[in-house]
Amino acid sequence: MAKFPYIIIPGKDQEDVCLPWISVSLNYPKTHKITSPIWALIDSGADSCLCCLEIGQWLGIKFKKQPQKVFTAVNGEQFSGFKERIKMFFSGKKYFCDFYFSKSIPVKSPIILGQNGFFDQHKIIFNLPEKELEVI
Repeated sequence: MAKFPYIIIPGKDQEDVCLPWISVSLNYPKTHKITSPIWALIDSGADSCLCCLEIGQWLGIKFKKQPQKVFTAVNGEQFSGFKERIKMFFSGKKYFCDFYFSKSIPVKSPIILGQNGFFDQHKIIFNLPEKELEVI
């Protein structure tokens, strides 16, 4: 069990936004490269775990050999991503997770942890009044 404080981001119109971010590192076993800790958004509305293409390229993933999956964002726009099995580290634990790497995921928020790959392996408790998130 691990608790994480929500990250407070200045919002528009002087209202701050509290978001559930956790620090993770990604490892691509085929190249043995491991990222430094990166902030990842925990998003219950995301079907899958997503990552910006630049991180995948740094990890040494060869995307040209893989088929792409098409996703539809909440605003109706479509984007595609390459699937790869990645080892993820957070809060002293490690496990394998399928990520989709896409050039449509911005570098400013490079990792999104979604239903398949994150929520299906953990119990998540969002506690906005206390501005904290618990991962069990």
